Amino acid sequence: MDVSVIIVNYNTPELTARCVRSVFAHTKDISFEVILVDNASTIGDLSGLTAEFPALTFIRNERNEGFARGNNKGIAVAKGKFILLLNSDTELTENSIASCLHQFEQTPRPGIVTCKLLFPDGMVQHQCQRFPSIGLTLLELFRLHKLLSKKKRAQVMLGTFFDHQSNAWPDSVWGAFFLFPVAILSAFPDKKLPEDFFMYSEDVMWCYLLRRSGHPVFYYAGTSIIHHLGASASPAVLRQKHMNEYLYISSYRGSFYARTLMLARTFLYLTSRSAYAGEIRKLSFQLFLKGAKR
Repeated sequence: MDVSVIIVNYNTPELTARCVRSVFAHTKDISFEVILVDNASTIGDLSGLTAEFPALTFIRNERNEGFARGNNKGIAVAKGKFILLLNSDTELTENSIASCLHQFEQTPRPGIVTCKLLFPDGMVQHQCQRFPSIGLTLLELFRLHKLLSKKKRAQVMLGTFFDHQSNAWPDSVWGAFFLFPVAILSAFPDKKLPEDFFMYSEDVMWCYLLRRSGHPVFYYAGTSIIHHLGASASPAVLRQKHMNEYLYISSYRGSFYARTLMLARTFLYLTSRSAYAGEIRKLSFQLFLKGAKR
C-alpha cells in the first residue's frame, strides 16, 4: 500500500463525504486506502460510505478525542508506507496525492510534503510559515523587512509575504494536507503524533519536532486542492491558538523566550491593520504577563 489517507470528521458530514468522494475520484496511479475517523459526531452518519467505497475503513470514537488523537487512531490501523493527514473540509480536484508522493522521489530528504491550498474562489491560502521568532517579529515591528527586495522578503518571512506560486522549504505548514513517510513517526515520543493539544497549533509543533530531528518540510506548488477554510478567527479560537503556541514555544525554547516573544508581538500589533489586531494584542500581552498552563 502506497498511501493511507486519514480523515477525521466531527459534525461536518456533507463536507467530509465530499472530501472522501474527491479522494476516490481523483487519486490515480498509486495504491491507497482511506481511513475515516469519526470523533463522536452528533450530526449525520457517514458509516454508509463503506458500502459506496469498499476500500474505506470507518472508525467511530465514543467521544471527541481531538484532532491528534483522532489521526493516531487512524495511523494505528494504517497499512500504507506513507500517511496523508487530510482535513475533512478539503476537496481534491486533481491527482494531488500521487503528485506529492512523487516529490519524495524527486526532492532530497523531505520529511513532510504539502501542496497549494486554495479557497473555493481560487485565492491562495498562506500556509507556509516561519516558526514564531523574536527576531522576525522585531524585523517586522521596526519595518526592517522593507529594506529587503520583494523576493528576499518572501524567502525570509514567508506567510503573506510569499505568493505560494513556487516551491519552498518553510518551517511549518498547516495540517490540512500533511503527507509523510510512516517511518518518521519514530521522531516523535511514543512513535506517534504528539497529543499535547486537543486542537490548534499541533501542526506547527509537529513540524518543529520533525525539523529538529532532521526531517524538513517541503511545499510543492505544482498541484493544489480546495480548502473550505471556516471562520477560524473567532475570539475563542484565537485564544486557544495563542495559548497552544505559547505552550509549545515555552516547552522547547523556555518561558523567558516565549514571554519575550509575546511582548514583541504586543508592540507589533499596536500598528497592525489586521481585523483581529486588537484581540491578538490583548492575548499576547496577557500571555507575556501570566504565561499559560496546560
